[in-house]
Amino acid sequence: MTDTQSARDRLLDLVSFNDTANRGITPEQAVDDAIHEALLNQPSLRTCLVPGCLRQYDALSCMNGAAPPRPEWSGEGWATLGSGTIFPAGGHLCPDHKQLVTDHLPRRVKLPNDRWTVDCACGWMPAPQTWHGLLRALWEQHLLTTTGQLPTPQPIPDPDVPGTRLPLNQHTEATLTELYDRLWDAEADREETRDTARACILGYTAAVPALLGAKTALEGLRARITVDSRDWSADKLDALLWAVLVGWNCENTEEGHVHDGIDCAGDQGLWDIARQHDIPIGQTIQAGNHRWWVANAIKVAKQIEDTDKSKEG
Repeated sequence: MTDTQSARDRLLDLVSFNDTANRGITPEQAVDDAIHEALLNQPSLRTCLVPGCLRQYDALSCMNGAAPPRPEWSGEGWATLGSGTIFPAGGHLCPDHKQLVTDHLPRRVKLPNDRWTVDCACGWMPAPQTWHGLLRALWEQHLLTTTGQLPTPQPIPDPDVPGTRLPLNQHTEATLTELYDRLWDAEADREETRDTARACILGYTAAVPALLGAKTALEGLRARITVDSRDWSADKLDALLWAVLVGWNCENTEEGHVHDGIDCAGDQGLWDIARQHDIPIGQTIQAGNHRWWVANAIKVAKQIEDTDKSKEG
């Protein structure tokens, strides 16, 4: 059996001895340098976590601020999903699916009876499972069903949902098992309900004054910044402060509103500022997340204030 020539030997056959001699190196050194550089510069690809999406970006190019080896591996517009969801190690979202996953952000919930479920941002919550590893598959199925890539499943028989209750003679072992599992969950929840309600009341009592105080402070800072005559986009630190306390993007969420960048600030203002000051993608995403938390905290505090006023009235 003839020995197969190694890839390194094939590269040596292609290297010109005269060219390497003119550069003061040997063909072996030229090949070794090429292999070393190829190993150092190989891409570190990250794939979008949405099932069926094959888009990727090169994480090393993003961290180094260099152009990716291929244009389709650009990290512009990508987002990172934290570890507080059903994905223990986090994940990555391409620009095409960033809003979709935001609307259906999955949070893993452990129930008092050591069962698991998903709290989706859209309100969807599957039946509790004994193994948390099933949650991702259930959420992916929900996502594909929402986008129309999978047909809508038949509703699970539920006495509390009109039109889904089965006659007794139509029940199967699977449907009865589901009902017994729900009964088991309800019995376990009953034992924890009183303690949970007490803890919620104590937590609410402690958190509300702090949240209302933070709202007052943040709104005061925002008002002070917006009346200042300086150009907040000229300096990198000023631009980041504005991004968190005021926001470079339009925050109008009314139905029918279009971010055109003319009648509103658009939805690319933060990225334009990031390019202007060479702010890394990670810091830009972090600033956007911080802005969301600040705006959401103020929104929730206003809802609490409105509720208290309506009770007083």
